[in-house]
Amino acid sequence: MGRLLVVDSRDLTEYAKGPSLPLLVEELCRQGHDVTLFLVENGVIAARRGAAAGIAFDALSDTGAHILADDVSCRARGIRELAPGVSPSDLDHLADKIADGFDNILWY
Repeated sequence: MGRLLVVDSRDLTEYAKGPSLPLLVEELCRQGHDVTLFLVENGVIAARRGAAAGIAFDALSDTGAHILADDVSCRARGIRELAPGVSPSDLDHLADKIADGFDNILWY
């Protein structure tokens, strides 16, 4: 199947369809796609350890999704610990991943 990149720059709780984003990533993984979810700017808020959405990320990573959180965005928002299943990353890594090529990139 395809390699997909999903970038979330908004807090999943601040917009109506936010909670559906992890469900979309899960479904894409279940369909056999290699999915990377990159959280940046306010998107990292959901990745805090103990946050309700953060708990969902642990289960989401079990489906095969690669979940990355921009370290600069985390520091700017005072996030010191990430939820299980979420790995710290940086924008250079995001740029490298985009340069490697994806079949589709979705940005929220």
